[in-house]
Amino acid sequence: MKKFLNIIIVVIAFTFSSCEKDDICANTTPTTPRLVINFYDRENPDLQKNVSNLTAKAVGEANPIVFNTTTSATEITKYYATGNTISLPLRLNADETVYELTQNAGEPTLTNTDTIVINYTKREIYVSRACGYKTNFRLDSENPIQRPINDTSEWINNLIVLTTNIENENETHVSIYF
Repeated sequence: MKKFLNIIIVVIAFTFSSCEKDDICANTTPTTPRLVINFYDRENPDLQKNVSNLTAKAVGEANPIVFNTTTSATEITKYYATGNTISLPLRLNADETVYELTQNAGEPTLTNTDTIVINYTKREIYVSRACGYKTNFRLDSENPIQRPINDTSEWINNLIVLTTNIENENETHVSIYF
């Protein structure tokens, strides 16, 4: 009986000694940051200005970015952002992302679309075994964000890059004046 009890103790000891800490990536762990854009009044550049029913659609994607995740959002309004700040994800499989930013989407007589081309380099950073990697971006120094010459709608009056390093979403990276 004593021998049997010793075997059980040894089996239990081996079982617990092989356990490892759970690999769970906490929600507070920094992930790949998005490009943060603030909107300002072109007449009064110090004053932030709300843009209405803005949609942001990456060229090549079927649908715009979902900005509105409230339960009252409809199939159309879930794509609308109304406010003075948006955050746009950048492509991980390319060195540029092209967005069509549409102001007053859903209102045919007021709708206006501008295209911006965001150029950058990527840097993968190891976070942890549970979280894997995240990607930080550096906007190109010569042409960080371009607007195509043939873009005639131009609701965007001016665009200023505030920081070329996109490492977190706690700061504004770009200001757009309209």
